[in-house]
Amino acid sequence: MESIPVSLVKSLNNLGLSNNEANVYAALVMFDNAEAKDLTEYLSLSKPSVYETLDHLAEMGLAVKRVSKPARYSAVSPRMAIDLLMDNHKKAAELALEKLEKLELEKMHTEKEGALWTIYGDKSIEYKFRDLFRKAKKEILCMIGERYLPCLENIHIKDIALRLLVISDKPGLEQKLKEQFPGKKASIRVISPATFSTPPPFAPPEFKEMHKLMTVENTLELIVDNEEMLLVPPFITNTISVLNTRNKGAVLQIKMMNQMNWKRFI
Repeated sequence: MESIPVSLVKSLNNLGLSNNEANVYAALVMFDNAEAKDLTEYLSLSKPSVYETLDHLAEMGLAVKRVSKPARYSAVSPRMAIDLLMDNHKKAAELALEKLEKLELEKMHTEKEGALWTIYGDKSIEYKFRDLFRKAKKEILCMIGERYLPCLENIHIKDIALRLLVISDKPGLEQKLKEQFPGKKASIRVISPATFSTPPPFAPPEFKEMHKLMTVENTLELIVDNEEMLLVPPFITNTISVLNTRNKGAVLQIKMMNQMNWKRFI
């Protein structure tokens, strides 16, 4: 009989089962039905832990205990087991989200509210980006390069002021974004990287040299309600990190630069 793959156990761990529960359930699937001693021998686990695990799997609906002496157990079908685990995860996630959002409304502000935080990795950045869009109540100011276009996918906001500037050459993108964010309060423009890189009349001599070190697609400026911002300078780097802060001075400074860029390009 084949051994239980480690990858299977890890997947079942991610669905909420302990190592023992994952191994015992997988063994039951292979055995069709078994006594506790069969599983004890196959899995090299103690008999008390196997009995305890079997009882727990039965309570969860993942195993069926047959009335016999000694008792025999069988697994419910893998598809049914996964459906049960996914349903439990969904219910737990909904309950946790409800409670956490209540706690979020009671958030206690600390002396370190104005600290500068750094977020690493595209996935973490995307989560934070989407979260700020979701929480916005009054105004969103955003300028992004192509790298962060996926962050906008399937985002829908309330009827609040939105000023969105996207640096991209993708044809039809501006119309697509206007359809995604309709309303009189939304101002959306798409400009080319070449336009973005064109020096303004007041640019110092170092401007051209600075642009050689820039990757326009990495640009990210997001300011929400004049309270919080995400910022990625468009410079060449191997790892992307985002500056996240609620520091009022930093937020207002970046907002001022955002307004200057909007006037410059639009």
